[in-house]
Amino acid sequence: MVTIVSMLAVMALCAGFMLLSYVARRRGFELKKIGKPLALVLVLVSFARYIYDQAAVYDLVGLSDPNSPFSSAFLTFVGVMLIWLSYAAMLTIVLGEFFEFKTLKQLINCFSIPTYLLIFAIFGVYGIAAFGEELYAFSTVRLWLLILEVALAISIPAIRYIGGEKIELPHSKAEGVRLLYTAPLAMLAIMPCYVPQALFEKLDETLMLFDFTEEHRFMLYFSIIIPYLIYLGVKDKTPEAKRFLMIYLSVGLMWVYLGRWNLEMLENPLSWPLHLCNTAMFLVPLCLIFEMEKLFNFCLYINVMGAFLAMIMPTDLSGANALATERVSFWVNHYAAFFMPVLLVALKIFKRPKFRQWVYAVIALTVYFIAMLIVNAWFSNYGECDYFFLNSDFIVSKLGKWAEDTRNFVVQFTTPGGLKFVFYPVYQALFYLVYIGFTVGIWFLYAVLFTSWDAAEDRRNREKDYKRMKKELKEYLGGRSIHEPVGGDASPRLTLSHFSKRYGSNKHYSVNDVSFDVRGGEIFGFLGPNGAGKSTIIKSVVGIQTITSGNIEICGFDVERQPVQAKLHTGFVPDHYALYENLTGREYINYIADLFQVGYDYRNEVIEKYVERFQLTGSFDNQMKTYSHGMKQKITIMAALVHNPKVWILDEPLTGLDPTSIYEVKECMKEHAAKGNIVFFSSHIIDVVEKICDRIAIIKKGKLRACTTIRELEEKGIELEEFYLSIINDGDDSHVPYTENESVGGAASV
Repeated sequence: MVTIVSMLAVMALCAGFMLLSYVARRRGFELKKIGKPLALVLVLVSFARYIYDQAAVYDLVGLSDPNSPFSSAFLTFVGVMLIWLSYAAMLTIVLGEFFEFKTLKQLINCFSIPTYLLIFAIFGVYGIAAFGEELYAFSTVRLWLLILEVALAISIPAIRYIGGEKIELPHSKAEGVRLLYTAPLAMLAIMPCYVPQALFEKLDETLMLFDFTEEHRFMLYFSIIIPYLIYLGVKDKTPEAKRFLMIYLSVGLMWVYLGRWNLEMLENPLSWPLHLCNTAMFLVPLCLIFEMEKLFNFCLYINVMGAFLAMIMPTDLSGANALATERVSFWVNHYAAFFMPVLLVALKIFKRPKFRQWVYAVIALTVYFIAMLIVNAWFSNYGECDYFFLNSDFIVSKLGKWAEDTRNFVVQFTTPGGLKFVFYPVYQALFYLVYIGFTVGIWFLYAVLFTSWDAAEDRRNREKDYKRMKKELKEYLGGRSIHEPVGGDASPRLTLSHFSKRYGSNKHYSVNDVSFDVRGGEIFGFLGPNGAGKSTIIKSVVGIQTITSGNIEICGFDVERQPVQAKLHTGFVPDHYALYENLTGREYINYIADLFQVGYDYRNEVIEKYVERFQLTGSFDNQMKTYSHGMKQKITIMAALVHNPKVWILDEPLTGLDPTSIYEVKECMKEHAAKGNIVFFSSHIIDVVEKICDRIAIIKKGKLRACTTIRELEEKGIELEEFYLSIINDGDDSHVPYTENESVGGAASV
């Protein structure tokens, strides 16, 4: 009778929820907004039922335990599994309202909803497993909470479907396989502590998971493997996916840990979860859900240390075998407190720890320590109270008589109200100082650990990128050698095809869709105001910075995919040079010649030629830190020409040079181009550009505005300065760029 009425109540509630959602939709209300409030109600109802009292199967030792609420082992197994499944199903449905992941929706549709439908179908089995046969009655508050929980769990996804959301199901083999391993992992993260004892009875009672026995050491070693496996499985996910998975794991572990309490126990302050490791079970989910980074520092520096010490020196639970509920609960608590904060930093959900965060954590520890001193002394008037082991000899008993003697110093007093306060100042002060010392060690360990971790990760990423780029290059070359030009022969040529450059996440393009071609024998002038994009283009051409989109080729070699081959044909004079100034001029030029594999006879000939031309004979063998700005500029020009590049690129090369040197540099440009090479240079000196250039290009606000020959301008009677100013001062930037195939008169009006 109870089962039938309960099922009818569930159906009535579901119908009510559906009717309300239908009416709301007809009135134009967005049903998605209903999901989150209902999900919060679901988790509160589930928690109220969960914490009200422990499940009837909580204390079972094996499926055939005579204390089982069922007469058969099979029904006991079904009851235990249903309760376990319901926790995972509830948590996935709740989080499904806050996170939009395809796999999560598939998990809800293929696992969570069927689980609650199964609970509805055999409601009596679930109710008896949860409450016991005697308490499975309408007089039990938990039964009504269960009815509401089942109705909400079924209705929340249904309301989304009424709102027009598509029912997500696996549509490929890969999605099906993903679901097959996701569901068991979701269950494992929220497995109740009593499940091992209920399903497998007990292990050999001689197994001791304490005092550094072989079994204890195995547990400690194994404890490192699980978080590492989690890290490997999660590290390549998106930041939001990482956060969701860690929220699920931390909330699941907290839910499992709370299973050891019931409402009656929590009414007694002496049993509150105020131990240091207990707090981690609640703080980590809070930090993840509300992104509380400062509070997380306490977990990272303080909770991890406390949990690790507890795992090394676990409480001896007399008579509890390895699968006992109390022992599983102990390890779930301390193990989660130990690995979760470190895992969250490894996954970069929270920032790497710094010394300042350690200071904040120590301040928080001090506050907690003082609070527990007072709480222990106060609550001890009502029973044994020993939060953080500040009132007992649990710690000192493991260290010897000298440690036990520290508790001989006692300070006590009684308040006017009759409350007795007892403190152990020497023991408690030493405890505090030693723990602070441990946190210093933890800070240092973290610094070393995460530095090494990041270095290893960077190395792995570089190796992956190298393999990826090698594969892409092989496909791009189409069977050709990397030393063969992809764009025709290796004759002097500089080609930009739809080149664009954007820095970082900036939506604005510094250079946008620039295309031009420079051929051998040309001196090509590149003009534009400051900030127009000249240096951006030049730096991308010579390989100093990456290309956002488009393509650049030097002598047929792709600058991005064949950078070494492209650079071997390039000489570059930057606007801001950087020299090894402790070297002499000769040492530096020889060093550059070695990089470009220039033969000794040829380099010596070139060096002597330019030393004489630039009048450096008396200072060439002096350290360059003694040189003037102009002399350093000459050395930079020599370094760019020592290997006779087919493409010579200069960015504001005449700055700081005296008139004689300017003349020599211009002569060098003419001679280099006369040999069939390319001279590409930017300059603000319009007269120089007009006198020595064959062609010019003008760039404005990252876009190419003109590209023409000097001869064409002369034939039309237009001076370069006049042409340049007409382009730069024109306020309309929507026109297509002027080229030499268009009329110069039209270009001037652009």
